Amino acid sequence: MWVFLPRKMPMNYFHKIIKFARDIIIKLFKFKRLDKFILSIAISVSILIAAASALLLSNFSNKIINTGTRITSSYIADETFNTMFQVMKRGWNEKQVAEFIRALKKSSDSEKMVNVSIFRGKIVSKQFGKISQPAENSVVAQSFLTGLPEYKKIKGLSVYAYPLKDKELCLKCHTMAKTGDVNGVIEVSFNPVYLTKKIQYYYYALLILIFLLPIIGGAFVAFILRKSVKKGINSINKEVENINTVRDLKMLESNLSDLKFEEFNSVYQGIVKLSSKLRDVAIDKDILEFEIKLLERFIITSEVVKDWKEHVFNLLIEMNNIIKVYNVFSIFVQDEELIELEVFWKGEPTEKTKIIFNEMVNKNIYHDSFSPLLKDMENIIITHNIADKKIKLPELTADDISVKTKKIILNTPHIGGIVGIGVQSEESLDSTRELVINSVLTTLLNVIGSIKAIYKYTKDLEYYATRDGLTELYNQRVFNEFLHYEAERANRNNSIFSLLFIDLDNFKFINDMYGHNFGDTMLQNVADILNKLKRSGDILARYGGDEFAIILPGAGIEQAYMIAERIREKIGTLLLKYPDSKKNIGITSSIGVASYPQSAATEKDIFMLTDNMMYKAKAKGKNQVYVAQEEDMITVYQEAREKSNMVIDALNRTEVMVPYFQPIVGLKDNKILANELLMRINYKGATLSAGEFIEVAEAIGVAHKLDLLLMEKAFKMMKESDFDGFLFVNLSPKSLILSEFIKNVKDIILKYNINPDRIVFELTERETIKNITLLEKFVTNLKYEGFRFAVDDFGSGFSSFLYIKHFPVDFIKIDGEFIRSIMTDKIDRAFVISSVSIAKEVGIKTIAEFIENYEILQEVTKLGVDYGQGFFLAKPAPELKS
Repeated sequence: MWVFLPRKMPMNYFHKIIKFARDIIIKLFKFKRLDKFILSIAISVSILIAAASALLLSNFSNKIINTGTRITSSYIADETFNTMFQVMKRGWNEKQVAEFIRALKKSSDSEKMVNVSIFRGKIVSKQFGKISQPAENSVVAQSFLTGLPEYKKIKGLSVYAYPLKDKELCLKCHTMAKTGDVNGVIEVSFNPVYLTKKIQYYYYALLILIFLLPIIGGAFVAFILRKSVKKGINSINKEVENINTVRDLKMLESNLSDLKFEEFNSVYQGIVKLSSKLRDVAIDKDILEFEIKLLERFIITSEVVKDWKEHVFNLLIEMNNIIKVYNVFSIFVQDEELIELEVFWKGEPTEKTKIIFNEMVNKNIYHDSFSPLLKDMENIIITHNIADKKIKLPELTADDISVKTKKIILNTPHIGGIVGIGVQSEESLDSTRELVINSVLTTLLNVIGSIKAIYKYTKDLEYYATRDGLTELYNQRVFNEFLHYEAERANRNNSIFSLLFIDLDNFKFINDMYGHNFGDTMLQNVADILNKLKRSGDILARYGGDEFAIILPGAGIEQAYMIAERIREKIGTLLLKYPDSKKNIGITSSIGVASYPQSAATEKDIFMLTDNMMYKAKAKGKNQVYVAQEEDMITVYQEAREKSNMVIDALNRTEVMVPYFQPIVGLKDNKILANELLMRINYKGATLSAGEFIEVAEAIGVAHKLDLLLMEKAFKMMKESDFDGFLFVNLSPKSLILSEFIKNVKDIILKYNINPDRIVFELTERETIKNITLLEKFVTNLKYEGFRFAVDDFGSGFSSFLYIKHFPVDFIKIDGEFIRSIMTDKIDRAFVISSVSIAKEVGIKTIAEFIENYEILQEVTKLGVDYGQGFFLAKPAPELKS
């Protein structure tokens, strides 16, 4: 068997070559240089052409060889037969036959390429005897059988069998045969190795030529093209590099040149057209920097809560570092009938300048009309504010003010009631800078409107954070701080004070019978009475619901009793006429009295004692004043000791501590966002809420231990129930600054594999934190570790605003007292609106507490509160809900 390369190529090899070429073409698109791209294309094409040529030449060469060997074999067989026939005609003997075959074999052996064998048929062998001959192969056998020439490849050799048939002339010697019998076969086996080698040489030479020519041509084209492209690109780059300002763009048109290739000329023409359009819309770098610097000054900081005008002054000063500006003025609409125009001057203007400015404002508002919104308003207040009185401004004319003032006026009030803004520059501006000023006026309008709105909302919130919205008396949280301060002052100065705790009798009946509006009116009248009867230094507060408290500095028990009696009597004379009725409704009060330090050792003790005395007054028939006696103190303190023992028992017998959970629900989708963790203790068959023992726990210093025990149980339940929501945890600020407390919390988190991101610590104000910086440090560290924070009872005390200013707060829970009366009290409603507005401004989510009916739910949803909590949505329960 012979093997040579250019035999018929298998199709799978050809497919592999095609795939290889395809992969190269795919990679071509990664080339970033044109010459490499063209060269790669040439290589790919060469590979494809060479592969196709190899396939075609392989098939063609095989056909040539097969055809050539068959023809040659047939020719050799014919010539051999003719030679034999000529000898046989003269007659030959066995010796001559053997000699002929030996000579034929010897010739074949010397040739090595062709082998000729003669096979004697059966009839001749029978007549003349057998001779030495090779074994018959399938081709020879087939030719004996068919009497026809046969051709076939056997083991790499081309084998041709030529049958020797008897003719009339042959029968003279072959007496046993008849005409047409096959008496022998000439076999010619042809080895095409020599021919193949010759073809193979030309085959490889041709393939190499086919492969190299496209590559050489591609390389030449790439070289020429690269040189031309480089020259064209360099010409374009040179022109582009000369452009440094917008004005330089015109140079592209004037320097237009022929770049030899039509394609380059088209590209250059496109760049020229682009430059022409850019000249109309582009702004120079210095102008952009001017605008950026201007906008950088329009940043709202936390300082805005101090004084919004001071913030505008700072803006004006910052603007003057970039562009010289005489003033900035803003126009506000108040209550849809009053125009307030605030003018902020860089320095002090002359009186004549102020008069001219005022006249031009009036003329524009009522005649030329800044805006249709302002034209119908009769009242206008113009306030001139001066940033630096040391700077004296030149006297300005009406033309100076008119020409150099750029303004924007709205048709409807924006945030903070702002409807207009204006800037007066010191000099005329070019068109580009004027365009920049006009573009930033809207931003400036939003900034000034926002800072005034934030300032106003903050001031309102600060006021109502300390005041009861209905009666405008101090609220409970502020009262507690005053009580703490008064006790410290009494200890420091060895002085005394007394405390009155007042509860209105049967007020719930009045509320239910005559309605909340009438009940609110009753509370306001009682507050007026208390305000008139208290001394100038006394501290009066609405403690909650129908409860009031008064701190009487310097008053002993006797004086406190006399004041309490006057209050009781005066309240007893109060009669209110029920609307649409001739009926007058009255009310009475029960008052508890105690003195410090005579009756109690701490502010908590005196409050607890006074509260108990108020209940004793009610127990004695109401409309009474009850003064704390020694036996009363003993009873109250015994109850306190009993509660202390109960708390200690809860720490020792952990099974009595039961976690309760109240869901916090999204008001838009009604989905449960979180659960608030609540503390409950099972005691003598009853389940006590935290309000009944937490103050005792804090007093004996174990509140944080109860918190840890509660969290241990709650986190375990979170893990067991696969709860994936947030868990709100109430904590006293004092707990957070205990280093070991935080460590213990982290240990519990790790123990139950709880993600800190799911824990929200509620900062409460049960205890005053004097060192806010220390608390800020701990809160920031916990926030960094992933914990979240919420301000509980937002708006009920001073610290609420300190918390959102200093701490990274995620949620605020608006105090339930504001939510509960949102439908009936405008001030409480305004407080909720302001809280939501501030929270949205600083990216904090809001939660409304005490949602107790459908009307309140609808209202807080309408006002934009994010989440809600209350008995109407879900009551506290000992299992987690999701």
